[in-house]
Amino acid sequence: MNAAQKRAMQYGNLINNTVNTIQEEQDKLNPEFEKIRGALDRSKVDQLDSVEYTRIQKNFADGTKKYQETLAKLEKGKAPARLMGTHITLVSAFRKYVEACAEMTESIGDDKNIDRHKFDESEKGQDEAMDKFSKLIQKLTNLA
Repeated sequence: MNAAQKRAMQYGNLINNTVNTIQEEQDKLNPEFEKIRGALDRSKVDQLDSVEYTRIQKNFADGTKKYQETLAKLEKGKAPARLMGTHITLVSAFRKYVEACAEMTESIGDDKNIDRHKFDESEKGQDEAMDKFSKLIQKLTNLA
């Protein structure tokens, strides 16, 4: 295996690991997101169990940290030359996603105090960034 093939293989592994980590975190956090979203939509945040609310806060913070670690690895990744432009755009899209996740985590304040506007805006930002990220992953898959 030559150097270019090795780099392509390492990059492919990086992308696979990134996608897997994102999927795992989304699978963990989505049920908790749905609880918060439902409580906000029905104006029943104050009725959430306090212990569960605190757990959700912690899990969101842990998930955001995991995303930040994944972003750092992706930023250090070395894409093959022909994929470099797509890689840079992919990193940018994922950075926006991670920033929106951090905003959502920040919006879930202590004592069941949620900044609804910040929560809603971060949800929108996450959706937009993940749509772009997914399209770029598909593009990389087609180019590889």
